[in-house]
Amino acid sequence: MSQRTALASLPTPRPPRYDTRHHDALVVMARGLDVPGWVVESCLRSGREVRIEPAAGAPEERIRTLTALAGRSVLITGPPDEDRSGTPRVVAAVRDLPSDARVLTEAAAAAVQLGAVVVPVHGVPLSFGERSVGLAEALARGHRVLDAAVERLTAERGAAGLTILPRLLRVRPHELVGEELDADLLVLGGPRPRIPARIGLVGGSAVQHAPCPVLLAARPA
Repeated sequence: MSQRTALASLPTPRPPRYDTRHHDALVVMARGLDVPGWVVESCLRSGREVRIEPAAGAPEERIRTLTALAGRSVLITGPPDEDRSGTPRVVAAVRDLPSDARVLTEAAAAAVQLGAVVVPVHGVPLSFGERSVGLAEALARGHRVLDAAVERLTAERGAAGLTILPRLLRVRPHELVGEELDADLLVLGGPRPRIPARIGLVGGSAVQHAPCPVLLAARPA
């Protein structure tokens, strides 16, 4: 058998279904080995490794652990909300693009696996007031960010047919991720891998107050 014939007989490598931008592992902060099934399926499809990090008890300890994991995507699991019904919702908090592009990639992969709609959200603070200078531009910028988010989501590999419901909200960014959040999964940008790494107000609020699992997507330095 010639070398060309031998090479032709080899199976064609199957490309990953989702483009994760990086080939790093997804870190899951869970109790024991309780990794959600949708995470296992999604990572199997993409060839992505899953690493388990023991869930910290106290909020301060959890923040320190997340800071040490800066530069990686981290899912913080939580108990399922048995009272929720209907189509699942994956909320993606987007402050700016392209820095939050990975947020959309993670949200799309999760939504496809969960059979969920994706809700990209952007907040414009109420403190602008209706006649404040800069309010019109802030709202226009918010709509531009959401338009770009929808465009990126529709371009994600494996996300054809995904339902996308963008929302521009008049709230402070950290209020987007509080106890009133209507979501089955919240995805937002994690801490940047720099010295010193730190979790900002929005990320800290999500980790401590979001009523659902939180996925902190890796962000560039």
